[in-house]
Amino acid sequence: MKRTLLGSLALPLFALACGSSSPNPATTNDGGVAGNDGGPEGGSATDAPVVVDCPAPTSGPTKHSGEVTENEVWTAAGSPHIVEYDVNVRDGHKLTIEPCARVQFAKEKGIRVAYPLTPNTGTLVAEGTAAHPIWFERQGADAWSGIYIAAPGTARLAHVELSGGGGGMGDGATLEVIGNGELPADPSLFVDHVTIKGSAGTGLWVRGGATFIAGSKDLTISGSGSDDSPFPAEIDEHSMDAFPTGTYTGNKVDEILLRTTGIGVAGAGLTVDATLHERGVPYRMGKEPNQSFYLGGKDGAPLATMTIEPGVIMRFVKGASLNIEKFTGVFPAQAAIRAIGTAAKPIVFTSASPTPAPGDWMGLWFGGALSAQNKLDHVRIEYAGGECSCILATCNNITESEGAVILTNQAPSAFITNTVFKASAQHAITEGFEGTPVDFLPTNTFESIGGCRQTLPLFVRPLSCGNPAPSCN
Repeated sequence: MKRTLLGSLALPLFALACGSSSPNPATTNDGGVAGNDGGPEGGSATDAPVVVDCPAPTSGPTKHSGEVTENEVWTAAGSPHIVEYDVNVRDGHKLTIEPCARVQFAKEKGIRVAYPLTPNTGTLVAEGTAAHPIWFERQGADAWSGIYIAAPGTARLAHVELSGGGGGMGDGATLEVIGNGELPADPSLFVDHVTIKGSAGTGLWVRGGATFIAGSKDLTISGSGSDDSPFPAEIDEHSMDAFPTGTYTGNKVDEILLRTTGIGVAGAGLTVDATLHERGVPYRMGKEPNQSFYLGGKDGAPLATMTIEPGVIMRFVKGASLNIEKFTGVFPAQAAIRAIGTAAKPIVFTSASPTPAPGDWMGLWFGGALSAQNKLDHVRIEYAGGECSCILATCNNITESEGAVILTNQAPSAFITNTVFKASAQHAITEGFEGTPVDFLPTNTFESIGGCRQTLPLFVRPLSCGNPAPSCN
């Protein structure tokens, strides 16, 4: 890598570049004691304030560009480290950023790990402490690019602040991680007390089968988002289980974007057990209209169960659906959902529209023979019943099959309880199969339903639908 040390100019240039945010043994980089906002200056909300103790650099600034050709350390003493052109960490090399180091980037420049020419290998380690954090920031007025990690490359960030990035990166992300598109997921990123602020677009984008390294926690994203990418973070089904605790407010839209990446098979999505955690903000289900979220769908895979924590809110884009096994048939479904809320913290499936209306999104679709593992309790399903492009079996005198919940096979039990169905454009529950009806009425609440509260399936002998066909209840 090309490196230039400008030792005799270190202190004046550092002061000019950092201004009042220069490290001071008694202050944070903002001139105060370290706080409790989950950023690099502090810990969780229960931690006591920590004084940042970073001495003034003695040999910087240091300029960087090009390839890391051997294991390399960017020292605190050599700060600020100025990235003039993209720095590539690959071919098995490791770049370590020392605690108290400050890294500044020229316009649309960044650090790329195990990229380009993938697949490759490389490691970035920037692990500070509460008293000795690390800063990644723009050099001037223009946004720097970001940190890009391509599997099997990895990055470990602790007590780090990344500010003013996202220039030229996908979706304007300051931190972007991409997997190899295959299962199992690639644990590529570790975060611990990391702050992303002022990103040109989304703060963090994890996609393509990448996920977080175990133990990741305390991520804060604020002041980020654009019209096209307004969310603090964008993740997929492979990374949702490990999505870290943190604070995700103060952005253009305070919602986590959750999409299905799939594994190259139409209709495939989550194929391993995973939990969707309550992280203090809603999940936006899809970015564009009709982007549905899929569970199961991979031939030969074991049952994949999605567990949803109490208090989670999932807001679906126009025309979207949550598919618990996309395909229909008598085969055992390869997916199940367990959404068990509480009276105080119900789980909510609702519309993403700022002015929600019945039929904004399709609802929950259950394909295949339903697993006994399915359970919905203390849930709200709102503004669903949109177009399903389906014609399903029924005994009722109806022409529409749309419903907030659509069952294409007989459920083994009335697995939906203590649930509120509100403002469905058509039915609340469509029992669209040949078999015996399952009664969901006694334990659930129905408000402003456009069609049936529950439809009747097409009875099999000796039962008969009767003539005329019964109206719905």
